[in-house]
Amino acid sequence: MSLRIGVDIGGNDIKFGATNLDGDQVLLPDLVKRPSLAKDGPQQTIVQVLNGVQAVLAQLSAGWADVADIAVTVPCPCTPEGLIIEATNLGTPETKRAWQVPFGEYLAAAGRQASGMEIPVFACNDANAAGQDDDFVRYGLDASRRTSVFITTGTGLGGCIMINGSVHFGVGQAGELGHVKPALPAQYLDRFAADPNPLCGCGGYQCIEARAALKGLIRRVTWAVTDAGVAHIEKDLASRGERLNGQVLASLRALHAESPQRAAYEVRTFADRDQDALSRWLLEDWAIMIGVLFANLAPVVHPDLFIIGGGMTEMSDAGREWFISVVRRVYSEVNAQACFKPEASKEPGSTGCEIVWSVSRDQGWRGAILMGMRARPAGA
Repeated sequence: MSLRIGVDIGGNDIKFGATNLDGDQVLLPDLVKRPSLAKDGPQQTIVQVLNGVQAVLAQLSAGWADVADIAVTVPCPCTPEGLIIEATNLGTPETKRAWQVPFGEYLAAAGRQASGMEIPVFACNDANAAGQDDDFVRYGLDASRRTSVFITTGTGLGGCIMINGSVHFGVGQAGELGHVKPALPAQYLDRFAADPNPLCGCGGYQCIEARAALKGLIRRVTWAVTDAGVAHIEKDLASRGERLNGQVLASLRALHAESPQRAAYEVRTFADRDQDALSRWLLEDWAIMIGVLFANLAPVVHPDLFIIGGGMTEMSDAGREWFISVVRRVYSEVNAQACFKPEASKEPGSTGCEIVWSVSRDQGWRGAILMGMRARPAGA
């Protein structure tokens, strides 16, 4: 055995990579990618995963006998044995129940049939894997004392708590930060008055993910292009000395008529590329709620780092600086205790919590490999 294979299963595509046995050397310069068929259920995805693994092996001129294990991420709560507990971001309303299966066990059985060998399969939540990879990029395999809270921004809002180089699971699913339900600060009640009790994909109400994720943004854009939404936002912008751009509004309305999801995707483009006030106002929902989340977690965890990963990392330097400045401002407004001050950089003896961007670049598949290595005793 000479390699480990990582698989990142998403709603749009499935990514495959490979490392050496120590997990610290990437063996493929370019990931193998396949369009995701997760909406069709787990069996189709298992076929895709095995085909993708074989494509990786072909590129490496390797065979099944070279594979030490396969590590897989899924965008939902999942036990280390691969039991999908709740398919919040997998499948369609019709196929979600089909996903609540021991996916890792199914994949291992299919791998056994395809290879004629017993190849261990480790399955994990994708945000946990992304947090593990970010920790690896910063610290390597070092396990010295440190704590970080990591979130991913995208279709949902995933989370991960890292302690001394390893993911913290608690009884099983610690780190599901998108489903924390903190109260809105008084100064932002009016901002969300038209959407006071949003329903989350998990079935609960007022989760962070219901506001600070793509699904929430789609709902928010749908309101923002109405006359009532425009009037509310225009008034708030005027109080800051900013003006709503009529051309951008017209573009968002046209995009929304074609596809609400496409309109939501373009909000980030307008906010970043054009520094558009309306689009930035909409994305501020995310920054505000992330700041509120971090402020509520700081007295509980008091981490070295709060880390923002996922789609928002793809903005320009100027766009990222604008976004994280809002997060830091709201964090300070909500949590005024000096010991939790959001330090821009660590000073010796500082007790503040840095709020920073992720340094990992879409390597959740490698994070899954690293998690699998840490989950198994040496030699297992």
